[in-house]
Amino acid sequence: MGKTGKQKGHRSLFRRFKSGTRSKRNIERGIEHDKGQVLELAILPEPGKVNSVGFGRFKTQGSEIHSRNALEKFAYEHFSPMLPQLPRYREAFEQSGLPIIFESYASTAILLSIVAMIAGAIFTLLFEIGVLHFTIFVAAIEAIGLSATTFSFSILLWLLYPLQRRRTFKSKLEGQLSYSFGILGVLSAAGISIERMFERIAMSDSNPILADLAKRFIRNIKVFGLDTESALKEVSRHSPSPSFAKMLDSIAVAFRTTGSVHGLIMFESNRLLTEKSDKMKKKIGDLSIMAELYITLVVVGPIIFIVMLSILQLLPYSGSLPSIQIINALVFVGIPVISVGFTLILDSMVQRI
Repeated sequence: MGKTGKQKGHRSLFRRFKSGTRSKRNIERGIEHDKGQVLELAILPEPGKVNSVGFGRFKTQGSEIHSRNALEKFAYEHFSPMLPQLPRYREAFEQSGLPIIFESYASTAILLSIVAMIAGAIFTLLFEIGVLHFTIFVAAIEAIGLSATTFSFSILLWLLYPLQRRRTFKSKLEGQLSYSFGILGVLSAAGISIERMFERIAMSDSNPILADLAKRFIRNIKVFGLDTESALKEVSRHSPSPSFAKMLDSIAVAFRTTGSVHGLIMFESNRLLTEKSDKMKKKIGDLSIMAELYITLVVVGPIIFIVMLSILQLLPYSGSLPSIQIINALVFVGIPVISVGFTLILDSMVQRI
């Protein structure tokens, strides 16, 4: 009986140890799960995604991570020490959302421009000597001029792309900013912390640019260990919209001083909705003016012009006016050209709403 009691005691101890081991494994699994979520936040891309050729990438769980290829490594090693500072352009580059540092981007641009320049010079030289039968001196001069033009044009395109991308992201961000701040106001009224609010915004698809900035804020806190104020200021530096950057700085100041951002977010939300309403009313007024102008120029104007031309043709002192040719040119050339111009103007106006 004593042995049996010892065996039962050993079994109970074994069961406790086994249950403790299971709970430990569950805790370890929870920790690994949290690490996985943090790594997912770490690999979130910058605002927007680039599809340009020459940037190596690999995918992990639906996210894009930039990986330098051999060409970028070679360009970075040889050209990055010679790059100028350009602080204002660097700031605009960081706000463009390209998943690559400025030094690597500029070095790759210089290397590919040099390759294009050499290829253009060789092609021009061979074409002018072999096909056009120019002299070597003349062909060399024209090849040098064309290669310099090719290099300058290529560098210009590489430099303008981040600026155009930043401009596009700015318009997209500010176009939906009033609705996004309305969501933030509702979440802040519920007493949710800033981290949780940005997590909800990061999961939203209504404003992709703002969602990417929210993911950057979460990454700064959970991966790099920044505090809330520093994370907000870091995101404001990478915001393509100056107005949104000022709002983030105001939120950081309000969080540091009062600890609550509900009043500030509600104030900004009401202000943005008022500005959005005023812009919509102004755009509607502009569209109504454009509609009246279109009816006047394209519908009523040609009819009046054709009637007046026909009447003038019947008068004895009208001479020999080519009325048929003028009417055909107006109907088949003038009206379509004016209609296409109005379509482009209206499309640009609607896109800015």
